[in-house]
Amino acid sequence: MRRFAKITAALLAAAILCGCEKIPDKSDSEPESLESANSQTESAGSGLKDSYAPGEHTVVAQSFTKKYEAEKGAFNGRAYDESGKELQNPDKGGYVRLQKNQYLTQVAMVTSSQFYRVVVSVRSESGAALKLQLGDNVEGAYTVSKTVSEESGGNDYKLYAVDHLYMSAGMNSIKFICENGEADIDCVVVENSEAVDEANYKVGSACAAKNASSRATQLMMTLSEYYGKLSFTAQNVSCGSNAEIDAVYGETKRYPAIRVSELSLALKDDEHSKEVMKNDLDLAKAWDKDGGICAYTWHWYSPNALRGTELKLFDAESALEKSDPEEMGMLDDESMELQLENGFITQDGAAILKDLDTLAETLKTLDDADIPILFEPIPDGDAGLFWWGKSAESYKTLWRLTFVRLTQYHGLKNLIWVWNNSDFDYYPGDDQVDIIGQSFYEKTNSSFAGQFAAIAENNASGRKMLAVTACASLPSVDFMWRDNAMWLWTAPDCGEYVLDNEGGEVKLTEKYTKRAAFRNVYNNEKCVTRDELSALGY
Repeated sequence: MRRFAKITAALLAAAILCGCEKIPDKSDSEPESLESANSQTESAGSGLKDSYAPGEHTVVAQSFTKKYEAEKGAFNGRAYDESGKELQNPDKGGYVRLQKNQYLTQVAMVTSSQFYRVVVSVRSESGAALKLQLGDNVEGAYTVSKTVSEESGGNDYKLYAVDHLYMSAGMNSIKFICENGEADIDCVVVENSEAVDEANYKVGSACAAKNASSRATQLMMTLSEYYGKLSFTAQNVSCGSNAEIDAVYGETKRYPAIRVSELSLALKDDEHSKEVMKNDLDLAKAWDKDGGICAYTWHWYSPNALRGTELKLFDAESALEKSDPEEMGMLDDESMELQLENGFITQDGAAILKDLDTLAETLKTLDDADIPILFEPIPDGDAGLFWWGKSAESYKTLWRLTFVRLTQYHGLKNLIWVWNNSDFDYYPGDDQVDIIGQSFYEKTNSSFAGQFAAIAENNASGRKMLAVTACASLPSVDFMWRDNAMWLWTAPDCGEYVLDNEGGEVKLTEKYTKRAAFRNVYNNEKCVTRDELSALGY
């Protein structure tokens, strides 16, 4: 079963900076013609390169600030003056309104090759998501909150930024694409920035689970020791198969350090699902025996007869209402029945516990074999797609219940806990998270340095290692190193994201990642493959 992709709009958090009137402007020159820039970006966005030789990325730090009025850019939305009438003369001032799939392009003529911050002044009546593209590469996004109110008279412009973006000296095309909602853009500011802070790699090595096995502890120590210095290769596989890994090996002659599979079938009762899950556990055991690292994502089929993941299929909020996850997680069968009879837990709450007990049986197979697992349960809760993400509070309760039930009640010692969300309202706490994961589903080789820094420097958590647990296209190691955004691992999704089954021959597809990119990553001195893990002490 392939991993579920979540929509990009929910992936990338942006920082609100300050009011628009505080934007400085140190330049009085307008950019060169936007006609050619727009023609270049009209068909851009794939960001996939045919050549991946490491580049020389000179950084010459210089002060730079330039403001670009939105109405003077190239766009297929509509421009209005401040009275709301359609703008006839861009020199009179106004704003550009973008609706879904519409764009605005600006050209920034920067004076030196260095890192920059791209700030957009925007307002929205209902909220919006704007994708940011530099040249051919998608580099980030802005999640715009609802900002227009009657009290303000519609002047509630806010500043949103994507930071740590590398641009070469000269003309750079900057494109904003509205992914959903409606956004009024007043202006864009480009200013000098710097690479991601080296301090973000100073992380702890202790496991969140106090009962972690020696092998799980050793894996955490190995990962933390090389975090920021090396990136571990990884690949999502279809449950019960190594087809994706075999295709990668066929091209690169190397195996990924991390095999990532899916645990959703662990809750299925039919014989086919049981057989696939058993096959996958056998493959995981063989992978560990051959020196590799095992990882599992868990998309939880709802604890009712519907057995699906959709938001509407199960109400986690009411199921866990007034529940204490620490107490509920330690209930044995007799205590659970007593709690049910007295109305202290709901039938749906009891069903959640039974599902966790079933999952524990599957994980115990690997725990008994002393195989550490990078465990990513209920991912993308903030995406608005899955039943476990109906609210931040119910998500955190469910996470903590899962943690207590598996590690304390069932005593599993092999789990390293990977939390995959971007909204820290969903963060369950440092004491139950080891690694923070992110998912990117863009056809781009970007390092996503802006998102890396935004997550790493978020004050809602202690400093944690960051990983790309699923992506459409493989990030460029060259870009990650240039931007100092060295994700702990990067794992392309399975199925169609990697495999081409046409003609009956299973091979790598180039729809999302070029073969040259795989060869570059798997033979790059900054990337760790399975055969190199023992030399690192694992």
